[in-house]
Amino acid sequence: QSITADLSLGNLTSEYVDYGQDAEYNCSRVPKGLMVLAGVSLGISACGLVGNSLVLWFLSFHVKLNHFTTYILHLAVADFSLILLFFLLTLAALSVTVLCRYHFFPFYNDFVFVVEFLCHFFDLSSLALLTAISVERGLSVV
Repeated sequence: QSITADLSLGNLTSEYVDYGQDAEYNCSRVPKGLMVLAGVSLGISACGLVGNSLVLWFLSFHVKLNHFTTYILHLAVADFSLILLFFLLTLAALSVTVLCRYHFFPFYNDFVFVVEFLCHFFDLSSLALLTAISVERGLSVV
């Protein structure tokens, strides 16, 4: 059995063909459950920002600072920063996925890396402050 094929290049055309003319970029749609989760997360983050800003305002302007209130003030700063970063990260991820504008935000991966690093830093600092508060309170009882 022999296979015959025309391997000549004579049937090629030299005119320009735009293959992407009718192709529409279909961005994958975000599921409704994920949108609801992101909305709830943004609402809770907004409430956390308001609550921590009130704690910062009271502790920095209306309460006499001692060792304990200084720890709480630093804890409120760390929590405020963590919630603000989480809020910004969720808002950025939601806007990029909803708008399907990946090419307008080319440094998105670097942004996510930096924000995740800062989130971990502020999370660990708030945990360290909680540990310091617990140890100081425990030692004061002893």
